[in-house]
Amino acid sequence: MKNQAIALGAAALLAAPFATPALADPTGFISIGAGPAGTEIEFPGGSDSIDGYAIEALLSGAIMLTPVLGIQGDIQFASRTLDEAGNDVTTNSFDGALHGFYREADKFLVGGFVQIGRDDVSYDSLSAGTIDRAYVGGEAQVYFDNLTLYGQAGMQQFDSGSGPMSIGLSGWFANAEARYFLTPNLRIEARAGFSTLELELLSAAFDTVSIGAGIEYKLESLPVSLFATYDYSTSSFDVPMGGGEPTIGDHRLLVGARFALGEDSLIDRDRSGASLRPVQGVSSLFGGFGGIGGP
Repeated sequence: MKNQAIALGAAALLAAPFATPALADPTGFISIGAGPAGTEIEFPGGSDSIDGYAIEALLSGAIMLTPVLGIQGDIQFASRTLDEAGNDVTTNSFDGALHGFYREADKFLVGGFVQIGRDDVSYDSLSAGTIDRAYVGGEAQVYFDNLTLYGQAGMQQFDSGSGPMSIGLSGWFANAEARYFLTPNLRIEARAGFSTLELELLSAAFDTVSIGAGIEYKLESLPVSLFATYDYSTSSFDVPMGGGEPTIGDHRLLVGARFALGEDSLIDRDRSGASLRPVQGVSSLFGGFGGIGGP
């Protein structure tokens, strides 16, 4: 994927929404969650596992510019620390996303988004490098009574290092999610995703498959909800003439709280609020999890 395509997509989404005055009050939420995390590495002749913990915070806000046109912005911070033989390996990820969409309440949503992010990796508090990420794509939601189907797809580019030692990978991703509302304030969800990155220099490919599930409950008469999510991803590598490439699996359980603004219920957020999500990174090798992001 070319950097120019990402830049053009970002410019289009950033410029278009501000041509029309807002007609509705903004809605949104702040969420924070934490829990155990780990990585399993399988290679010829053996395997290894590393355990630790993860933290994630997300700020999302949406505003309708007309009765059917709106924008949403996301700012996300995620951190994971793993204990490798007594040494802390930490990945801190920062992301910002902007969505532009057309939505007909209780029917469907279609739109596009751009997102940029960075992963800072450290080993016992010493910097081990950074990875810059960029995404551009489209997304859609379809509403069936208490069921919402959500899909994302697009292009992605990862860059590590600088100058003659820089490494660039490009590829595409696709994510799907189903949300079911047992009541207006009790939601369960399941999701799956696929991501592929190619390193043209070595004709190598890195594929990641991810799955996840979650539950959220909003407290009565309070703008607060409690949630729990579990995510798992597995990454495989195809390197010509390599042989014996490892398979990396990542898992993470988050439990936390979300504080809402301008939302009457969870299904109200889903149909008329900040219901879109940023994309996550892919596997521990690149600093995150594949799939639709956010708890």
